Order: sequence, then structure tokens, then C-alpha cells
Amino acid sequence: MSGATRHGPRQRLGARPRRVFGVMVGGLLLAVLLNAPALEQGAESMPYGRERDFWLAVWKPFAAVSRTFYLDEPRNLLDRALGRGGGDLFELPAAPGGGEEPGREPPATAQAARTPAPGRGTPAAAPTPTPDLRPRLRTPTAADPLRVWIGGDSMSKVLGEAFLRQAAETGVIAATHDPQLSSGLTRPDFFDWPGHFNQLVQSGRYEVFIVMFGANDSQGIKTPDGKIFQPGEEGWTAEYRRRVAGVMDLLGGGNRLVLWVGQPIMRSAEFSERMAALNAIYREEAAKRPWVQFIDLWPLFTTPSGGYDAYLADDDGQVKEMRHPDGVHLVRAGGERAARAIMAVLKAEAKIP
Repeated sequence: MSGATRHGPRQRLGARPRRVFGVMVGGLLLAVLLNAPALEQGAESMPYGRERDFWLAVWKPFAAVSRTFYLDEPRNLLDRALGRGGGDLFELPAAPGGGEEPGREPPATAQAARTPAPGRGTPAAAPTPTPDLRPRLRTPTAADPLRVWIGGDSMSKVLGEAFLRQAAETGVIAATHDPQLSSGLTRPDFFDWPGHFNQLVQSGRYEVFIVMFGANDSQGIKTPDGKIFQPGEEGWTAEYRRRVAGVMDLLGGGNRLVLWVGQPIMRSAEFSERMAALNAIYREEAAKRPWVQFIDLWPLFTTPSGGYDAYLADDDGQVKEMRHPDGVHLVRAGGERAARAIMAVLKAEAKIP
């Protein structure tokens, strides 16, 4: 009895650290399980490569357990509200008004291509008139303002804020700003732009879409058949062009105007080269579609010799800081300058004084 009395309290005291340690480990494990889908999603959002594969292998088992016991449902609700958490394939909804594939030819053009040429002695049929697919924007009023959506990646944030200020000054444009930072067209697993745009189009709310992508898109891309290509490879360019064309087709129709804003010159020569390649795709695909106009910001942010400078003479002749110290993003004066260029196009289309 005396031995038990002597050692019992010591044993109980020694058990406390073990229990505390067990509680800590259990708490950490629970935290990992609750967060596992987010950790898995974070790994999935990494650039395609070995590091991404390693972390996916680490977090996938935890994420599987989390889903089995529905521990991921609160985060799923939040992700769905933010438009995140979709698959990593860029799935384009059917384009409005047709059932044609994205990148489709206008109906009359496609029909003419399928019509055989008349044989000898056969009177030539009257040419089928090509329909004018250019949008006809109405002239808005204060009582019925033009409904405009502007958004895209982080480059559209300061630009959109400036556009909202200028739109309010007109008194006849009601603009909605919808930037999604760190998003783009290469990684729908981070933000599902096709799904988001489809909802906006189906709502019938907007008459003009002003979109800007590219700053986050120079990374690996996955094709519908699961192949992964890196920037500069032919497969990458083909897949990215498919996505741009598909979004342009999705936003078109219903007399809607799409203003596709290109990327400006960047401080890094290598990054500028990548952005110039993306701008070429935007310009070429826009030229195929009467409802899309490409707005080139490049000349607005270059020096007289064609180079990069964060400080440029503004429209009033005063030299102002246009670019963020990161050499990529715009600051307020730059946003105002870009917004004025967009506004000039929009006013001309809608005949706004």
C-alpha cells in the first residue's frame, strides 16, 4: 500500500503531458482534415510540374478522408459562393443562340462554304448576303443607363475602379466591377471563368462586357484530353486560343458588345514578350468576330522609343507615375488613362456625347 501511495501520484502526473500531447496531436489532425481540401486545392493551383505532383500526393489521402466524413462541406459552400473549386479543365458552355461550337463561323459564311460552286451552264445563284453581326448599342439615358460589366484578372482592378468613376461622371452608364485577383484563363480550377460568364450572360443583365486577361496566364495549361503544355509550345498556344475564342463567343450574341482589353508593356522584357504573344491572340480572334473589339493598351504605356517607363506624360502633359513598383500593375493615373481609352470606344459605339 505504501509503495502504491508513493508512486500513484507520480504516475498520474506523468500521464498529463501524454494526454496534453495526445490532445494537441488530435487537434492538429482535425485541423488538417478540415483544411485538407483547401491544401489539396492549393497544390492543384501550383504550376504543373514535379513539386505540384509531390504535394498532391501528400494531401490527397487527407482530402479523401475529409470528404468521406463531410468535413469539407463548410469550405465547399464558401468555394461555390466564390466560384472556386471547379475542375482543371476549361469547359465552355454552349454559345448563346446556336449550338455551334466556340470559334464558329457566322452562319451565312459557314453555309456559303458548304454550297458547291455552280457547274458549266448553270446560272450562278445570287450571293447570300452576309449578315451584319456588329452590335447596335442603344443610346442610353439617365433613366435607362447602359449596363456595363468590367472585370478579369488583377490588372482589371485599378482599371475597373477608374472606369467606374468615369462611368458615373457620364450619368448614363451603370457599371459593375468584378475583378478576380490571381485568376485567368489557364487555371479554371482556381476560378471558373466560363461558368461565371455563363451565369452573367444567362442573367441578361449586361449589354457590354469589358474583359482583361493575361497577366496570370503564362503558365502550364491542360487540354481537354489531359495533356499539359507549357508557354511557348504549339499545344499551349492552340489551347489558349481555343479558350479565348470560346469566351468571346460565349459573351457575344443578344446585341452585346465585347471590349477585350490587351495587356500593356511590362518592365521585364521577357514578361513583355509573353504578354505581346497573348495580345496577338486576342487581336486575331477579335478580328474574326464583329461583336468583339480589341483595345490595345500597349501604345499608351510606352516611351517615345517604345520602351517601358513607370513615369509618363499624361494627356494633360504632366509626367505622372503610371505603373506599380512591381513593374506589372497600374496605379491610379495609369488606370485613369486606360479607362479613358476604353470609354472613348464605348461612347462612340453608344453615341454618348
